[in-house]
Amino acid sequence: MTTTAATRGKRVYRDSESGAAAVEAAFVLSIFVGVVLTIIDFAQAFFIWNTLQLVVGQTSRDVIVQNIVQNGIPVSSCDTTCAETALQTAISRWLGVSSAAICSTPTAGQCCVNATMSTPATMTLSALYGFKFVYSYTLGSQITVPIGLPPD
Repeated sequence: MTTTAATRGKRVYRDSESGAAAVEAAFVLSIFVGVVLTIIDFAQAFFIWNTLQLVVGQTSRDVIVQNIVQNGIPVSSCDTTCAETALQTAISRWLGVSSAAICSTPTAGQCCVNATMSTPATMTLSALYGFKFVYSYTLGSQITVPIGLPPD
């Protein structure tokens, strides 16, 4: 075999495009999978955040209704313990988590609830969820409501 014959054989492989489609497909497919996973991540986080907004809003309405004052005398009351229990129940029902802890910083997949009283006669309800899919971040909702107001 001469050198020209050996060179001619290499030149045939160099001009071949048989694996180019597979390499291009690998590049495009990896970008496509990344975009799809990002969309799923955002949709799941948005669902959880929206549900936290709903739960805190509904619980705040319950707290306002349970704190009724008639003729300057409290007929019924819901303190911070009552509000935190209501938040825990609503979150486990709406989000499907086993339990929500009374804490301030959630870990991944954990839900934290908190209720605090302040003056003048307001209660702040908050719910946080530790979300982790690609990145780890905290989703939360908070609302401050007046309590103990006399009915109209």
